[in-house]
Amino acid sequence: MNAYAIAPAWYSDYVSNFPGCAKESLCTVGEGETLNEALTGARSEVSKYFQNKIKSKTIISNSTEQKGSIASNASIDEWTQKSIGEESNEVITGLEIKKQEQMNDHFYVLLSLDRNKTAKLLKDKMEILDGENIQLLNLNSRFTYPKILNNWTNIEFLKERYLLLSQIDYYPRVTKDLVLDKISKLKVLKILIGVTNVKVSNRLNNFLLDTLAPLKINIVSKKQKPQYILNPILTTEEQYFKVDGFKKINVQLKLELVNKSNIVLGKTSALSEQVARTSGQAIEKALPEIFETVRDNLSQLSNSKLEE
Repeated sequence: MNAYAIAPAWYSDYVSNFPGCAKESLCTVGEGETLNEALTGARSEVSKYFQNKIKSKTIISNSTEQKGSIASNASIDEWTQKSIGEESNEVITGLEIKKQEQMNDHFYVLLSLDRNKTAKLLKDKMEILDGENIQLLNLNSRFTYPKILNNWTNIEFLKERYLLLSQIDYYPRVTKDLVLDKISKLKVLKILIGVTNVKVSNRLNNFLLDTLAPLKINIVSKKQKPQYILNPILTTEEQYFKVDGFKKINVQLKLELVNKSNIVLGKTSALSEQVARTSGQAIEKALPEIFETVRDNLSQLSNSKLEE
């Protein structure tokens, strides 16, 4: 049955019935057998509005690859292939119920998004991300570049929606081209990966190889005289759990970057809680989450001494 045929009069012509929907607010309607279903439909329409207006997503592209490296196919694109669902949710958190009505066991709602208020929220978020990028850039460390580019990607996502709502463009101070130019001028660094759990050493080495290669970091052996050593420390800790045959296990990976004098230049860590029968199973389940966390916090390995 057509929702408009049985809907309240305001539902099919809400722009005329609610003058604010013409300019000040972005309005959408939704209907369903429950109020929650109607609200979900209206929120979905807001997302569709932005998706239809924005013809294509911003994708960071980079043609520079680490030549002469085993990981020659690793590219900077991989750093930015993250979900931006959180940013998308922030865009529609300002939605307000302008009208709701129940008719014939059906719910109808009208949601509105104040253009000016939402635009200000988006601009504030972009300025926070851009400010963080400036601070990271001032550290003068290649380990900050993945985080900077991720922030830049989120800024571009928010910027497109900000432009739709405010008709004003936004220009971040830290640009993609600036970061890519710095990466192109980096000198190759040689890093040795310290010994870790044999069962996960191959997966860990492959992860580090793919993650560090775009930063012009070669993972080498002792014979190749590494400039630095990256020491991985993988630990597990059992927690109390009531279910027989299973254990709650905390899996933690710590990474410490040291120089030839064994001075710690930077460190980061990631923790994942898993339920499994054995520590080995817990580690296998935890690694994807741990790798993602390490990648997100790679900037914690930053130290200007590394770039001297």
